[in-house]
Amino acid sequence: MPKFDGLIPLQQVDQELHRLRSERAEKPRALAAAEAKLARAKENLEALRAEIKALRLDGQKRESTVKEFEDKIQKLSTQANMARKNDEYQAFQKEISGLRADRGRVEDGLLDIYMQVDEKGKLEKVRDGEVKAADGEYHVEKKKNDAEIAELDRQISEIAARRESLLGGIEKEILSRYERILGSKDDGVALSPVVRYESIEDEGVVKYWGCGGCSVGVPAQSVNVVKIGKDIVTCRSCSRILYWKEEAEPA
Repeated sequence: MPKFDGLIPLQQVDQELHRLRSERAEKPRALAAAEAKLARAKENLEALRAEIKALRLDGQKRESTVKEFEDKIQKLSTQANMARKNDEYQAFQKEISGLRADRGRVEDGLLDIYMQVDEKGKLEKVRDGEVKAADGEYHVEKKKNDAEIAELDRQISEIAARRESLLGGIEKEILSRYERILGSKDDGVALSPVVRYESIEDEGVVKYWGCGGCSVGVPAQSVNVVKIGKDIVTCRSCSRILYWKEEAEPA
């Protein structure tokens, strides 16, 4: 197919470009797992620190409450010591006893808070270690990923330059048709060879010519036009440009 000879090496280059660009597009996704692990580690650490902060605030309030009880107890104790009558003294003592009981309950809660803060403080060190480990893994992966992306970019630039050198040997109309078809394909393939297919039917083995890209049959008249190579013939199903191989082996 002399008229379309330039499309075959161009297609080979475009397939390689498609492969490299697809691989390049996957690289950021390859780093996503390490990013997610680091994000989870940071979230866990921040959530734990928020819990510790809330506990410490609660502890400060309880400490303030204990201080208030102690001030009241001290004040009532002074008043009790100044009481002249026994019933007044007993009343003060009863009130002091109630305040001490209330203070005891607050102190018990405060002790529990101290214990929780201590345990969560130990866990905070573990969580912080997990963040540092995940951060280290992320940076190792990112360095590797960046190096791989740089190498892919180098290869893409090299092959893109080779592609440019091929364009001058192809007729503009044919190249325009090829580029339109290529742009519509997700696999980077705009050309397809005519292939000899064999199918087992009720009447036996049936042989027919078909598109090597989608296997849809190609009429004999179209096969002859493809062989001559003067006109563009496209697959009626996938729209790829059909070309002839000297030895079309059965698929």
